[in-house]
Amino acid sequence: MGVLSFKSLLVVGVLVAFTAYYARPVFPATASNHGLKTFVGLSFKIIHIVSYAGGFLGFSPINITRAMLGVSAVFDKPSDTVESFTTTMDGIEVTIFRPIAKSEALRPGILHYHGGGWVHLSPKLYAPFCKAVVDQTQSVLVSVNYRLAPEHLYPTPLEDCLKASRYFLRNAKEYGVDENRVGVKGDSAGGNLAMAAALKLSKEKDLPSLKLMSLDYPALQFFDFNLPCYQKYEHGPGFLTKRLIITYALLHAFGHIEYYDLLYEDHHVTEELKKSKYAQYVSKDLLPLHIQSDARNSSMEETKGDRNRMQVPDELTKILTDPYFAPLMASDEDLELLPPAYIFNAEFDVLRDDGFLLAARLERLGKTVKMTHLVNEEHGYLNFVSIDPSVMDEIRNFAMFFNDTLKINT
Repeated sequence: MGVLSFKSLLVVGVLVAFTAYYARPVFPATASNHGLKTFVGLSFKIIHIVSYAGGFLGFSPINITRAMLGVSAVFDKPSDTVESFTTTMDGIEVTIFRPIAKSEALRPGILHYHGGGWVHLSPKLYAPFCKAVVDQTQSVLVSVNYRLAPEHLYPTPLEDCLKASRYFLRNAKEYGVDENRVGVKGDSAGGNLAMAAALKLSKEKDLPSLKLMSLDYPALQFFDFNLPCYQKYEHGPGFLTKRLIITYALLHAFGHIEYYDLLYEDHHVTEELKKSKYAQYVSKDLLPLHIQSDARNSSMEETKGDRNRMQVPDELTKILTDPYFAPLMASDEDLELLPPAYIFNAEFDVLRDDGFLLAARLERLGKTVKMTHLVNEEHGYLNFVSIDPSVMDEIRNFAMFFNDTLKINT
């Protein structure tokens, strides 16, 4: 029996080894830290397989994924310089990170919305990153634990962020913060929420205005899934694929993926929409020339099937052109109201071009924009702060912009 068990384990081990080898993401030579990227990519594939298998056994794939991602909390270590505590702001749970060192002067503040596709993650899992940001900026950071999809559909996550943010802006001094030196920050889905919140709050004149908007590889549009980044990185090597971002966007919007095929095949854009202002907002011509060259063909000109015969539901068109769901759909007039922007993106990412599109539009309007693009990194890079020392370089870059911008606006 012992021999049989040993043989069984050996077979399983060999199968796992072969699966890991052939399923591993293969990054080009230009990528940094291949070992870490391979490990992360394999980890996400394992999570997907386990979640998918759990679904057949009657368990919730989303809850399985959440539980497995929760293991990353082990990377949060106590800090000698930053403390944190959880509280509520107008009924919304938040985690506050602040320097341990006391200060007589009011500190700057950061409203932070975490990533995770509107479906996963939490301020707890972003603690290492938030502590690093606080350490470098000497700010008080408020990370909002907004309710997640698909249990809570759009606009609930955004409304949670707005509710907590309004409370903080009105009561900043109670937290040792100067209400006139507050910015908003988010990554991926959190970058989407951060820009949407900035668009909303910029029109609310009874509140102190945001002085900065920081977006890290943000998801800003779902209009064109044939942009150069989607063509080049549709299936990876980064863990965020075209399939995954479409799934997350639909779960956020509707709680189901009934319209998945429409979006994946770019059949959700009617001929009328292709001629609309929205198409201009995400035009490939706004991208840098070296990015445009990644495209196999013009983004909105390729036809996959007969779009005229496709029935696009009104609810789908309405939400995909809603600037608070897809912030790149905002008009130039609304973009004019935004504060100075810091935009960070990574090369191996299907969301790469969203940041470039926003930067181009803001620059055309004469807005202050700092664009940072790392050609050797992937989506989610900033979450590796505990295991990749190079992440601190980017956090320091943001801190420099943050501090310089607040000096200009004080």
